[in-house]
Amino acid sequence: MKNLIPIISFVFLFNNFMYADIPVKTFSNKEIRDLSASYLDGRLSFEDPVFVDVDKDGDFDALNFDNGNVELYKNVGTLEKPAFLLENEHYDKYDATLLHGVKMPYPMFFADKDGDGDMDMFVIKDKEFNKKENRFHYKVSSAENTMDLDTATLITIILVLVIVLLLLAILGK
Repeated sequence: MKNLIPIISFVFLFNNFMYADIPVKTFSNKEIRDLSASYLDGRLSFEDPVFVDVDKDGDFDALNFDNGNVELYKNVGTLEKPAFLLENEHYDKYDATLLHGVKMPYPMFFADKDGDGDMDMFVIKDKEFNKKENRFHYKVSSAENTMDLDTATLITIILVLVIVLLLLAILGK
């Protein structure tokens, strides 16, 4: 969990500050669930991408967090029928010593769920195969930034809570 905080922080901060004045579409858990198969089933050569509309063109682009490097894959398709091309092999960096060997544990989407203009997190936790439809159905959980706090304050609170949990885990051993 502690390894995800810098990655999640990057996505929240980037989107909430870079494009704060641009209206964004809202998404429900069902909409993200319905889009998940289009984005996950064989579209990318890496596991557990982070999907966010980096270029604000109405579809989700993909970020690959790997060993201190962030790669950006631009969606050159549509929202419903994505097609990804590597746009920037070195889109950003993160401290790999902090996150040694870390990859994302689940695919994630960052989109506005509640219409308040900030990015909420949708996590694709599991999938089930539907024999009748001959395709996978994904299970989606979401976390909203519902405390009406600015993103920096919210991330600080999350970091403090993670530190407390880590201390409890260490002391409990």
